[in-house]
Amino acid sequence: MGQSPSTAKLPEEWKSLLPNIKRDDIIRSAKRVTISSGEDRTIYLDDEEFDLDDRVPVALAILRDFPHIKDVRFKLVPGRMTEEQFWGSLFGYLQETVEADRVVENVVGKLDMDMAELQIETKISQSSFDDDEAAAATAESLSSEVNDNHNNSSDHSTQDMPPFYVEEFRAQEEHIHRLQRSLREANHKIRKLGLELHKERKKRHSEGVERESNTTENGGTTNTSDNTTLQHRDSIGSCPRCNSIISPSKQLHKGEWILHDDCREFLKLDDHLKENLRKEKEKRINEVLTQMKFILDTDDLKDSYGKWSCCESEEYSAEGCS
Repeated sequence: MGQSPSTAKLPEEWKSLLPNIKRDDIIRSAKRVTISSGEDRTIYLDDEEFDLDDRVPVALAILRDFPHIKDVRFKLVPGRMTEEQFWGSLFGYLQETVEADRVVENVVGKLDMDMAELQIETKISQSSFDDDEAAAATAESLSSEVNDNHNNSSDHSTQDMPPFYVEEFRAQEEHIHRLQRSLREANHKIRKLGLELHKERKKRHSEGVERESNTTENGGTTNTSDNTTLQHRDSIGSCPRCNSIISPSKQLHKGEWILHDDCREFLKLDDHLKENLRKEKEKRINEVLTQMKFILDTDDLKDSYGKWSCCESEEYSAEGCS
């Protein structure tokens, strides 16, 4: 009898993320997976080679512990992507989300310390209504309770107090609770902003790498509106703008830029005709994008295109005719 591959133990951070992964998460992450044009068809995740064979035990552990991943995989493979692309997208999503969480934890670490200090101040404030000897003993014991939760000891501290002190104590306690809620809300907002910042930085980094790669291959960028060629500043070395290596043989074109007939005709139009044509093209592009959204990104009927048989309306969410 053959032996089946052994399964691996999943990281604890992944176990909290995997139950919430959806089909759209995999589709968005698939943009980071590329396939080489050679015969070997190598898979790359964030410009690094991705070998599914090395991750088979981990993949089996995911399918074993999180059965809903099987359903997501069934819907995407092979209709939308290959087996390698699916697992590359899944592992890429997990790695990116874990990295983002770590960035956020570094950002909000100071807030967590502030919250702990505020809890100590809350307890010391409550105990201040006791006699001086009890308050001193309480403050000394609280110095080692930075991470403990807030314990309500107001019943003890308010015994045999005049009504005025009881009211003042309760007002202070409510104020401290409001501060704690504000800190928790700020903590949540900063975590969310930190995650968005992490994604934006990764996006800009990817765009910069792609732009630098294109500039290195072309040696310069052509401006079609005024038939001029934008060249690197230095004749030999690296470009101060994009840092790419400049080869003297790739700096200039020997010939001239020849406009396509459609572009030449467009340049002959009056300004108001150009503007009208642009608006028509934008309208058509938006229509195509709306139609393609249903095919590429979602199975939701509200994003599909068609018409109602009763009133011929072409908008799914249009108001009813009856």
